[in-house]
Amino acid sequence: MSGAALEAIALACTLGNRRLFVDLSFALDAGRWLMLTGSNGSGKSTLLRIVAGLVRPSSGEIRWRGQPRRAGDPQWHACLAYQGHATGWKEQLSARENLEMQAWLDRSGRLGDQIGTAVDAALDRVGLARQRRLQFARLSAGQRRRLGLARLALTPRPLWLLDEPTTALDTDGQRLFAELLDGHLADGGCAVVATHLEFPTASPSVPLRLGAPDDARPSASMAGAVAPGATR
Repeated sequence: MSGAALEAIALACTLGNRRLFVDLSFALDAGRWLMLTGSNGSGKSTLLRIVAGLVRPSSGEIRWRGQPRRAGDPQWHACLAYQGHATGWKEQLSARENLEMQAWLDRSGRLGDQIGTAVDAALDRVGLARQRRLQFARLSAGQRRRLGLARLALTPRPLWLLDEPTTALDTDGQRLFAELLDGHLADGGCAVVATHLEFPTASPSVPLRLGAPDDARPSASMAGAVAPGATR
């Protein structure tokens, strides 16, 4: 058995008549992160959704700490924080109200009476203290991304699955995300991050580049990426 925290084994995905990837495998130790890159339409978002259990692959398997995980498994969903392109924030609620509601969902109410203090501290950390009572609909694109960072700061889940988390962030915002990621990994978490931007993380990545969706042959990078210390 591999000692990896997260494994994808021989994944394949076909949408309609397009084969996005085939025989795709990777493994990540705790404390490591996968940098997922590729052209538009190559399957980055789909791969994240497969790992999250939101989409079923055509074939293959996801394992977490050696155990197979399936779509709809509540124990699996409780292990991960997934942030895709659709944020799920409520337009008419304030930044603080949105984050408080999300914190209750992510932590199953375990913050108790301290939730308000924790939410305010997270908003202050990401630079949204002045906007905490502003409706989400009135936040800028960068401020909306920072609200997502505040959620990560409050989320104790060991696996992060993030789709372009630094899009619309300024330099300070990108640096803040890198600090959050470094802290998460230092605590033994791991992450899969789809990105087309470099950001100043101190933690070395495991690279995986998906090929063009119309390429009938799996490229070498599609065949898999393995973190040092993990086996396939």
